[in-house]
Amino acid sequence: MQSTLMTWQQSLPLLLFIIAALYLPGCLLVAALGNRKPIFVAALGPVASIALAGIDGVLFQPLGISWSWRSYGLSAVMLIIVILLARQLFNHFRNSDEVGRESWVPTTNVGKTKPRLRHFLPALPAIIGTVLAACNIGIRLMHAAPSPDQVTQNYDSVFHYNVVARTVLTGQASSLHALPPIREIYPIAFQQFAAMGAMAYRPATAVSAVTCTWLVFAALIWPISMLFLIRILLGRHAWSDLLTPVLASCCAGFPFLLLDWGTLYSMFAGQVILPVFVALTWAWCTDGWREGRRSLAGLAWIFLSVVAVSFCHFRVMMTGALLVLPVILIWLIRSGRQLAQTNRHRFRLVAGLLAAGFLILLATGLKIFHNLYLRGPARKISDHLNGGPAQPTEDLPSAIVRFLLGQPIDSGSRRLPVYWPLALALILALIVLCLHHSRKDMLLVSSFMLLGLVFVACAGTHADWAKILTALWYKDQRRLFSAWPVVAIPIMGMALEHGIGALKRYTPQAEKMISMPIMMLAATVAVLICAVNPQLDSMEKTLGSTYAFAANDADAPMLSTDEFLLMKRMGRHVSTSEQVLSDPWNGSGYMLAVGGTTPFYAHLNMNWDQDHAYLATNFEHIDSDPQVCRILTDHHIDWYADMGGPYVANDPQHQIFNGLHPVPQALQLVDSQGRAKLYRITACRP
Repeated sequence: MQSTLMTWQQSLPLLLFIIAALYLPGCLLVAALGNRKPIFVAALGPVASIALAGIDGVLFQPLGISWSWRSYGLSAVMLIIVILLARQLFNHFRNSDEVGRESWVPTTNVGKTKPRLRHFLPALPAIIGTVLAACNIGIRLMHAAPSPDQVTQNYDSVFHYNVVARTVLTGQASSLHALPPIREIYPIAFQQFAAMGAMAYRPATAVSAVTCTWLVFAALIWPISMLFLIRILLGRHAWSDLLTPVLASCCAGFPFLLLDWGTLYSMFAGQVILPVFVALTWAWCTDGWREGRRSLAGLAWIFLSVVAVSFCHFRVMMTGALLVLPVILIWLIRSGRQLAQTNRHRFRLVAGLLAAGFLILLATGLKIFHNLYLRGPARKISDHLNGGPAQPTEDLPSAIVRFLLGQPIDSGSRRLPVYWPLALALILALIVLCLHHSRKDMLLVSSFMLLGLVFVACAGTHADWAKILTALWYKDQRRLFSAWPVVAIPIMGMALEHGIGALKRYTPQAEKMISMPIMMLAATVAVLICAVNPQLDSMEKTLGSTYAFAANDADAPMLSTDEFLLMKRMGRHVSTSEQVLSDPWNGSGYMLAVGGTTPFYAHLNMNWDQDHAYLATNFEHIDSDPQVCRILTDHHIDWYADMGGPYVANDPQHQIFNGLHPVPQALQLVDSQGRAKLYRITACRP
């Protein structure tokens, strides 16, 4: 086993495998279903792969099938074969013209098929923009974390890394049994792809696999998802193909924002593919619902995106629902009018059912709310959502201004610099759209305002009304703010399209005269916003502190280089059937992820069972308390790791471990790195 940190060059095979796992099965599935447009395949491919992996993980465990990259690939091959056979059977009953219309593809302004070279040239701006975005994100991540083996040193990351390590160790990847007994139900699609990478590339640790998976999601899937959304909303333009991926790489702190705040890998992955859901829903509600049989295929693609986002993290769908609410309401009105004109009786029936369903849902929600927060002598709502992420960081006017300016805060609630070029561009774009006043413009502005309303309620007040309004979002402004680019970038693109359209209408020769200057300007802007971006520079610096190792004689943050290197080689001494005892708050919680050895305490806090609780408080009495040795023997705990003190002093959740410190006469030193030491427990030997 390696005893040094992996370099980014050494992780290249890992990166390539994760890219293949995310793109190859899904893109083949999308193509097999009849959708061949490159942007559709590139955007829907990862979505299909994520949905397939999530479903595989849930289904394989009760069937006793070990989940791995092999079983995942085999299930993809089998599904593709079934789809192709079904299409062949379908083709048998329909002529070739009908077959060509069977799949649903959102309407865009993509031109007809051209010769290969001429077909490639229009795609060049999108390719260049995506490469620039990928380089911008990748280079900044590598500056922040010089090695993919560096961990994000915060509370949540222990859980996420250990989910990946457990999947590698056991071959179980069900979101219904994520990390027993720490957490059962938790969406782990992101972690599944990290686990696949670690399984395929054995030199990788779970930590490096997670880091590389994050990079693929952020540098490839996120820019392409945003490009797909812009294509649906604006059609195909060279300037938007170039600018959209670049803007996605440096807008409002995303994609780095959730990596700094709590290392929310699952939430981050859902946000990355959320634009695909928004685009599909927008396309269906505006035009796709009128297209007969193809509208059913459109609903199927929307359902697939919902499944994929939910397997990343189902809470992201709350934000997705917020963003598409205006376009869904308009669709309900338009479709209701059409139905009323064609069949008034059916319209009354459908309207009655919808109204009844809404009233039942509302009544159920009010009843639950009353029981949880209002019933009884105490106003329980006053104690609801008072945790760390739920605390307001400013007053309402300040929160409104910060949302309009696209100014995020870091994990320490410090404001990052305003990136004024984008902030001013957004404000100007909002003015243009309000003056233009088309339906599409107002829908975009409405989505932006809804997102802003919930964000401001989270960030600007702790009043009861804000807790009620934002309960579906944990009253957590960071997760909401990460969706800011999903609406802000389309608003800026829409306003720019109106401006270019006005120039083209001004003179018949304008289109040829301005096309080249616009592209040169777009290319210049793309390079500048990657290179000169104080907001992103500040985000990178903050992220660097999140990844930084502790000094080798320090307790905070959790893990030092010495401790990491010792854990990485623990597998030389500790067998897979044995467990290691240690205080998880001193960094040893990463033991499974770094070295593949199983810690007795796999997270910092939970409802510990009797054995875990007893051992944590009584290990210091190992020489005099036979109950301690009984627990050690029953759980095959033959090792003790000493890695200093807890990274947070006097935390109430850590108090249970106050008695878990080295007992020299009960231990035999086996390996050490600096002050980090691995002992064999000798006191309980017969």
